[in-house]
Amino acid sequence: MQKHYLILPLLLALLLSACKKDKIEAEDMKIPRLMVETRGVQYGGLGGQVVQLPVSGTRIALQKEPLVTEFDIVNVELVKVELGLALLIQTNERGARALYRGTVSNMGGRIVLTVNNNAIGARRIDSAIQNGNLYTFVEVSDDEIGQLVLDMKKTIQKLQEL
Repeated sequence: MQKHYLILPLLLALLLSACKKDKIEAEDMKIPRLMVETRGVQYGGLGGQVVQLPVSGTRIALQKEPLVTEFDIVNVELVKVELGLALLIQTNERGARALYRGTVSNMGGRIVLTVNNNAIGARRIDSAIQNGNLYTFVEVSDDEIGQLVLDMKKTIQKLQEL
């Protein structure tokens, strides 16, 4: 009978340790979203928030709803392009459709990349994005950008598992 009393705590400890596998803490999450600049007059404050880019200080009024949410972003990569380091944001099919519709209807406006609701980059919409791949420069130092990409990748992976 005493053996059963020893086995129960061991099984409970084993189960609890198995549940702790590689959890990501809420404060460590880097949640990317693509927002669209709002243009025109905002009657009654129906628009979203105004964000400011960290280095240039550019202020951009955003639409209330995200163009592409964190659940439609499937990958973020750091890529070297002709003008330097940029981020490649890849979306799923739903995100690609939203990105296409958003770029067609907001030509000349800007797409703003936010991480945890903080604007870190903006790209002028000069053509329709048809393949779901958005390239954008960000206002993050070269020392921090690598870790930011790794953190966003980890967050995206955890969100896809939900």
